[in-house]
Amino acid sequence: MPLPLTELSTVAGLILFLLLLAAFFILGLALARSRRQARKLAAELEARQRHIDTLEQDVSAARLRSRQLLTFAGDAMFFLDAAGERLVEQNRAVCELLGYSAAELAGMNLDNLFPGHQKRRYQRLVKKVRKYGYGEEGELLFRRKDGSTFIGAVHARLGTLGNEQVVHGTVRDVTTIKQIENELRRKNRDLALLNRIAHSAASSQDLQSLLNGLLKTVVETLDTTGGGIFLLRHAGSALHLAAGLNISSEVNRELARIRPDQGLIGRVISNGRPRSTTDLNHDRRRWSKTVLEDGWKGFLAVPIGIAARTLGVLFIYSRKARVFTREETQLLMAIGRQAGTAVEGAELLDALRWQNRLTEASNRELEASRHRLKENLRRQQEATRTLERLERMKNNFLALASHELRTPLTYILSGSELLLDNSELLNQQQRQLLQAVHRGGERLQEIVNDLLEVARLEAQSIYLGKEKIRLVPLLSSIGSNLESRLEKLQLQLSIDLLPEIELYGDPDHLRRAVQRLLENAAKFTPPGGMIDITGRNIAAADLVGRKETLKPFTTNFFDRPLHPAYLQLTIRDTGVGIDPEEQVRIFDKFYEVGEITSHHTSQASFGGKGVGLGLTLVRGMIEAHGGMIWVESAGTADGGRGSSFHIVLPLEGETDAVAATGT
Repeated sequence: MPLPLTELSTVAGLILFLLLLAAFFILGLALARSRRQARKLAAELEARQRHIDTLEQDVSAARLRSRQLLTFAGDAMFFLDAAGERLVEQNRAVCELLGYSAAELAGMNLDNLFPGHQKRRYQRLVKKVRKYGYGEEGELLFRRKDGSTFIGAVHARLGTLGNEQVVHGTVRDVTTIKQIENELRRKNRDLALLNRIAHSAASSQDLQSLLNGLLKTVVETLDTTGGGIFLLRHAGSALHLAAGLNISSEVNRELARIRPDQGLIGRVISNGRPRSTTDLNHDRRRWSKTVLEDGWKGFLAVPIGIAARTLGVLFIYSRKARVFTREETQLLMAIGRQAGTAVEGAELLDALRWQNRLTEASNRELEASRHRLKENLRRQQEATRTLERLERMKNNFLALASHELRTPLTYILSGSELLLDNSELLNQQQRQLLQAVHRGGERLQEIVNDLLEVARLEAQSIYLGKEKIRLVPLLSSIGSNLESRLEKLQLQLSIDLLPEIELYGDPDHLRRAVQRLLENAAKFTPPGGMIDITGRNIAAADLVGRKETLKPFTTNFFDRPLHPAYLQLTIRDTGVGIDPEEQVRIFDKFYEVGEITSHHTSQASFGGKGVGLGLTLVRGMIEAHGGMIWVESAGTADGGRGSSFHIVLPLEGETDAVAATGT
């Protein structure tokens, strides 16, 4: 039976409602899924944004670190464009070195930094870098903003900065190093000149040819126009021009009339000190007039003599205004002393010849002549020994001071080490010879390093650390290092209980300084002897009270404010002792006590000697730490009663300074 119409409407409505309900449910599920996907997508986007922010922060931090590394680097670092015409980037050290601000350097033509022909050297360096990718120039002269100059060592490479090709490199001020090298070359030249003159004086029997040769050498070495040598005659009442070079006949005739109390020559004779003038035209002390007509300007005169006795005057002149340096004056003074020895020898020889002619008239005169002859021979022998010692010192100095030793030493050591590593190819004699070569190379390298360390100490360019040092462990470590050597020398080392004091300084340098003192004590202490180390606190006032006694041992300790308290470290031995007249000189460079003929460098035998740098290095290192060193000894009489080396080092933590004035 068919449903009524009303029921059909109700069923249709119900079905429609169910369909709508199902549609809303499906739509709700779709919306919920869309919301979940939207939240997930938002979370992913937020995570990606945080990652991007982190990367940007890392990049910014990396750029900041790179900038700080460039800015605060100790070396002067720069970046040039590939053509080398402008600065792309530089650090603060470049600005400080050149005296310009970064803004001034940015708009500057770089040619302005190089005076004269240095511009071409700079341009050649840039071309070399662009061609080969690397270049260096060890002596490029730079001009600062204030007009002063310095010598720079430049190392440069070709690279990139971002997308730009640049030349980047470093520059280092090596002016002090070059000055030291020039000073060494000048001293070598002076030593060679003095050596040559000394040999001529010792071997020549003709005074006139000796004086002529000496004068020619001096004029050529000092690059002057000419000069002359006056000798005193008639008990100092007259002058004789014994030698002259490039002196006109008019000037020669006038100089022949000069007396020992006239002009600059007379002043040199009266007080034994050198006299110089930049331009004789403006010097009221000048006596001769013809020298002005002959064009003489620069003038330097020094005494010829020995000890306090003046025998004559050596002078040089130049036809242009000239200032003679202190080094040139000192060199000429040394030559004057050498010439004085030769002149005195010639005078003694003349006197002996005169005495020999009178032997038949008087036996007394014969005895006097013999006495003079013996005295002359003694002086000649003494002069010969002095010359031989100077010769060896010069040779040692030239050999040790030369930087060229480093390369051959490297070849010797590396080559001998390589051969020793393959020693199965050698017989016993060859191995022993090779080992001797290697030991010799190591010893020579130690000497070269000592010389360079002395130079750095004198130039105040040595690096010193600043850290806490515990004294007792430091001394115990040094004692352990020397234990086997002391046992071999049959010596005992005693380290008394020291106060537990902490110093501040460079432990490695102080360790080597103390060890050098112990090695020095061991070398001059006979077998069975004792070396004792003690320490105590000492007040600055105690040092000031002993200022007159200690001042000869130091260069500037008492010239600066003192710390209130110091540590005094004493190394006492029972060795041969040091005579009072030697106690200050033992700290000088190349100085050795005793005869040079007894020199040997063995570190394992009693009395061994080195090149005379050990105590010099000790004093330099102690003074570099603000302290000083001195020695006390009763001398070498009766076999010696030992020596005591005293080191004082400032104690940190004190702020008030004490004036080193004394009372």
